[in-house]
Amino acid sequence: MQKEYFDIIVVGAGHAGCEAALAAARLGLKTALFTITLDGVANMPCNPSIGGTAKGHLVREIDALGGEMGKAADRYTLQSRMLNLGKGPAVHSLRAQIDRRAYAGGMKHTLERQDNLDLRQCEITDIVQGEDGLWHLTTKLEAIYTAKAVVLATGTFLGGRVYVG
Repeated sequence: MQKEYFDIIVVGAGHAGCEAALAAARLGLKTALFTITLDGVANMPCNPSIGGTAKGHLVREIDALGGEMGKAADRYTLQSRMLNLGKGPAVHSLRAQIDRRAYAGGMKHTLERQDNLDLRQCEITDIVQGEDGLWHLTTKLEAIYTAKAVVLATGTFLGGRVYVG
């Protein structure tokens, strides 16, 4: 199939992929965000919470840079609490339980409304850098897309393994 060109292609529409695609598009770059299923955009399959000791710092940094995760978390919070109050103030951290379906729907809506951003449902099966210096991405249906840069934000779905014991 014919090639379509983007400045940046983001593969994976979880937290990181959504933020990367929005950042690129807001900078005026022609951006595509690829996901295997549009029903899985910004899904929180494991734990519908945002914040806590580790992720809380990251969310604040994303927020300071104009990101969307904190804003969406504020819109779809069911409850929140401060963790580690029995310890020193350096480890106090806010964690919010989020309505995961509303959060996913709201983030998808934000992506769909963003100028310079195309949200695509398809599986990327091959990525190669061509002699022209551009990245060539092939989908499962053999469509080809090209970009100056590619961001892989596939999260836990890139053959990740958990070892317990």
